[in-house]
Amino acid sequence: MRALVNVIFIFVGVAAMLLGIIGVVVPVLLTTPFLLLALYCFARGSKKLNCWFRKTWVYKKYLSEYARTKSLMFKKKMTIQFCANGMMIVSLLLIGNTVLRVLLVACLIIHNWFFMFKIKICEPKK
Repeated sequence: MRALVNVIFIFVGVAAMLLGIIGVVVPVLLTTPFLLLALYCFARGSKKLNCWFRKTWVYKKYLSEYARTKSLMFKKKMTIQFCANGMMIVSLLLIGNTVLRVLLVACLIIHNWFFMFKIKICEPKK
């Protein structure tokens, strides 16, 4: 059973990493949240993949500071907030299903609560 869970973590980690890399180029797709998900999944699914991922340029550029300090710079935090909220609000307006709207509103509330109260703001390096 544990092997199946590891495979699922690895699969989700690879998918999240690919979406994060695509997000580097596509401005609408968020990079950092997908890469954080990939980091989490690799840490739970495979020691080898976790070590490999931590050596990549993507990790070093987008996640190493967060992993070390558990905080984001104000500009990066606000960019993530703005893009994620914008995408969720557009989806909310376009979706006609009430159940999906309720779930989306719940995701919006949880996302904003998490970003406001759990992710600290760090000072820029000097």
